[in-house]
Amino acid sequence: MKIKFSNPKVENKKIEKKLLKIFKNVINQDNYILDVQNKKFEINLKKYFSTKYALGVKNGTDALKLSLQSLNLKNKDEVIIPSLTATATGSAVLEAGGTPVIIDVDETANINPKLLKKVISKKTKAIIVVHLHGNMAKIKEIKRIAKGITIIEDCAQSFGSKLKDKKAGTFGKIACFSFYPTKNLSAIGDGGAIITNDKKIFKKLLLLRQYGWDKNRISIINGSNSRLDELQAGILNLKINSIDKNNIKRNNLAKNYLLKLKNLPLSFPYKSDQTFHSYHLFVALSNERDRLIKYLKNNNIYPSIHYKFPLHKMPSFKKYKKTSMKISQEMSKKLISLPVYPDLKLTEQEKIIKTIKDFYKKNGRKKNNYTSNSI
Repeated sequence: MKIKFSNPKVENKKIEKKLLKIFKNVINQDNYILDVQNKKFEINLKKYFSTKYALGVKNGTDALKLSLQSLNLKNKDEVIIPSLTATATGSAVLEAGGTPVIIDVDETANINPKLLKKVISKKTKAIIVVHLHGNMAKIKEIKRIAKGITIIEDCAQSFGSKLKDKKAGTFGKIACFSFYPTKNLSAIGDGGAIITNDKKIFKKLLLLRQYGWDKNRISIINGSNSRLDELQAGILNLKINSIDKNNIKRNNLAKNYLLKLKNLPLSFPYKSDQTFHSYHLFVALSNERDRLIKYLKNNNIYPSIHYKFPLHKMPSFKKYKKTSMKISQEMSKKLISLPVYPDLKLTEQEKIIKTIKDFYKKNGRKKNNYTSNSI
């Protein structure tokens, strides 16, 4: 039995008839671009997040890029981002014409609020707060420190995560989402979205999404072709109805991992009791990460790493490093992502847990020197 890290095909096969019905409905529409499915999805997003404005875009990277462009970034304007994140976070800043300011993370694996004061300057235009793995960053603390600076929430991995009853994506001025096929809310292809309560920003985003066109298709400003296609929007309209239920399934799987792996030499990024973690990824830290991964693969279990190379270690971003990267560096050497998708069978998860226990039984129990208290 091969246990994949993620398996979107299983989810999609379960709802195949409904997906085919959506495909048929889209075929029979008069328009295939920015039509009824997009409009419905944007309404669904506004309802889910209780926000005034939403728009679908081509992918999560474009969501970040267009959001930054809506702030009228100039060449020397700075955008603070964490090092431990997807490449897209940094790429979007450069594509939007800004200068990344890369700083370290804290024990949550998210941007470290304590370092913000050291790097905020007159050039700081925005801070991108990534809720990595689905774990909420210390967003309230960040907001207190960043008064007057635009906060963009990167919720590519945190659809449905919450601090108390307030959802990720509703704390900053703008929030961005990705619907890549393995995300908690997933398309069958690429997709992204932006939400905001700021009318001026929303109007600018509408222009940026489609060539800078006004209603007469006259280009008012330079824009992109970044439209969420109708088929993906239709799929997302179907799947958004089960997102909360699926996030609870992910949570239950995570609780089982935490319970049954707690006596092993593993540690886990800190999670506040006040937060709901959507567990896009379940990650552990191991001093023997690479050997553990090899052992799991030899037993037909395929974990992953998020992320092996922090931004400050990549040639295209090295020069933008602004703080010590002790925690990002340490985590990147130890993080292992275990399967946690809603359709993972309990028998499959128990095999993963047993195999990890067998690994440590055979290889001894080297102490994991990572502790959240040391950070």
